[in-house]
Amino acid sequence: MANRQGITPAFTDSGLSRLYRSHAVEQHAIQSEIRALVIIAGYASDFLIEELEILPEDFFTCIEEMKEVMESIDLKSLDFEKRSLTLQRTKRRLEAKATRQDRQKEV
Repeated sequence: MANRQGITPAFTDSGLSRLYRSHAVEQHAIQSEIRALVIIAGYASDFLIEELEILPEDFFTCIEEMKEVMESIDLKSLDFEKRSLTLQRTKRRLEAKATRQDRQKEV
């Protein structure tokens, strides 16, 4: 029987479950960064709503923080993409191996 991620008991020893966990952790980290970006953008937007003639230093601090968070998201998304590809390749390889073993058992 397969669990929620499609991992059968035969695959748990292969490291696939570890890949799924690290993939989920990375996804959560990206989601957290995006939430932080939205919060910071909200603060920056509040300064613009006030229609001040001169924006306070805090506005520019928000902009710099947003740049840093976006760079972090960019790096994490590249890692996430690599991890996704590794996960897909590993899963396909293990499925092919299981299929070959099933065929050998039938013979």
